[in-house]
Amino acid sequence: MDVKECRKRVEDWLIPLVCVLVLFGAAGVWFDFYYDLNDDVLIKDIVSGVYTGTPESRNVQMLWPLGAFLALLYRILPGVPVLGGFLWLCQAGSIYCIVHCSLRFAVSVPGKWFLGLTETAAVGSMLFYHLVFVQYTVTSGLLMTAAVVCFFTCEREDGGWIRKMLPAAGLALLAYLIRSEMMLLLLPLAGVAGIWKWAGERPVFTGRNIVRYAGLFVGILLGMLAAYLADRAAYGSGEWKEFRELFDARTEIYDFKSGDLRSYEKNRAFYDELGLSEAQCALLENYNYGISEKIDGPLLRAISGYGLTTQGYFLHSLKEGLWLYRERLRDNRALGFREMPFLLPEAVLMVLLLLTGLREKRGAVFWQLGLFAAVRSVLWLYLILRERVPERISHPLYFMEIGMLSCLLLCSLAREDETGRGPSGREAGPAEGLPRFPVRPMAAALLAVIALAGLPEEWERTADQYAAREKENELDLAARAYYGEHPDRLYLADVMSTVDFSEKLFAADDGFGNYDLLGGWLCKSPLAQEKLRSFGYDTVQEAVTDAGTFLAGRAGISWDWLEEVLAQQGIRGDVVPVEAVSAGEEEWQIWQFIPAE
Repeated sequence: MDVKECRKRVEDWLIPLVCVLVLFGAAGVWFDFYYDLNDDVLIKDIVSGVYTGTPESRNVQMLWPLGAFLALLYRILPGVPVLGGFLWLCQAGSIYCIVHCSLRFAVSVPGKWFLGLTETAAVGSMLFYHLVFVQYTVTSGLLMTAAVVCFFTCEREDGGWIRKMLPAAGLALLAYLIRSEMMLLLLPLAGVAGIWKWAGERPVFTGRNIVRYAGLFVGILLGMLAAYLADRAAYGSGEWKEFRELFDARTEIYDFKSGDLRSYEKNRAFYDELGLSEAQCALLENYNYGISEKIDGPLLRAISGYGLTTQGYFLHSLKEGLWLYRERLRDNRALGFREMPFLLPEAVLMVLLLLTGLREKRGAVFWQLGLFAAVRSVLWLYLILRERVPERISHPLYFMEIGMLSCLLLCSLAREDETGRGPSGREAGPAEGLPRFPVRPMAAALLAVIALAGLPEEWERTADQYAAREKENELDLAARAYYGEHPDRLYLADVMSTVDFSEKLFAADDGFGNYDLLGGWLCKSPLAQEKLRSFGYDTVQEAVTDAGTFLAGRAGISWDWLEEVLAQQGIRGDVVPVEAVSAGEEEWQIWQFIPAE
């Protein structure tokens, strides 16, 4: 390797490293890294041993092979924030890969720095919030985007092609292990990128190309199948199998159906037929259904089936979905949409691609963009019709789309530089009657301006949320400290008034937690049962009515529903306040159920 080639490699590795350090350094200096949701914290508690006292491989949300690996690391490295470090490295590594792969399209060192810093600023303007508040679904989306960028920008060579594709395949499989649903949602777009790249080969249909592209796709599918089968085997025991069925029904009820399904008044005949009282239905509405043994897997599956009958699979008609899709494209703030940081760069990229196609008489760009638009529209309509478009899903989807369009533009410009011909082999030149658009400087100027323009708003949004999180977490930390002062007690918290918290990504764990929720997605799982048994209880109802268990929740909430449910079981008494836990102006209350004499 000569000096010039060695220097080029150092530049291509060093520049992305500096860019990532600048981005994450700014996040780390001005803010602390947080888990985004209490869901992420619960996953951490499970694999670290905080939940049951022992690191557990089955955390329900991630596939078992990854859960087993993380739990093993927690056993080997007690006290080390393994999951936080893992998710942080996945996000930083994804951005590093994206910048690194794009640098081959810049020839000069200043050009590489410009491209790297512009991409870093663009990532910051779109996803800075998600880099500070880390969420495992977003992490999966970032990994999948990095996988597609690595694949699409890989140079076509006769030798070592499969070896060069291994990083892309590995990133895609890791995304699947972290959040399989997110990876599967993005897989059709990855297929579009594969078709784009394959169509750029000349000739297209050769035995070598079929082996390369179909082989890579089949290899990824086989890896996914192996992970899926390992996960099914890990959850194949009777208790876990039953819980997974309960979990799927719960997901359908809470995530994909409107709250009307859980209303006793609106479904009185159905719930009376199930033998569920109004008080027990209230447990479905406030998510504290762990207190009732009546609400089990078969009952939740019956409710889920009833929801499909009454509300259908989709919550919107196709007409409504198309209207909502159009309003998203218009960035209708009146409906709560905040799409412009993603729509603007996406629109600019599509216009630049069309200008490139017109300038160089390349009709391929029209079918490429048409296929892209069709697939992304189907994906967005599916999410909209299912009423499932939170930012942790929509933002990675946008980011994948922008990454694909950026790669297509860079590859189109690079092919012109190298051959002077378009992908069809025709001589590159302006179409008759059209000026020769300066696409490269236009693209550089427009994308740089867009990237920088979006940073202030994203920074302000992150800072506002950070201040709110700090205030909310003060109360949660005070409550956990209080729990720790009474390790012989079990504290069960009301779900809806206590889950607006997160936790610092690199905070040290305090060991086994003597607290749990009265509901939530882990409720009635084998792990929840193990936690109860560690305090000597078989059911939540038994725990609640024992003197060694206390209740927690936001000050001022009502426990009438609990008293009524217990009264229906022949257990009469009152929930009385015992003590207050405060932080600043906020306050949690500690209660205890006192049986009637």
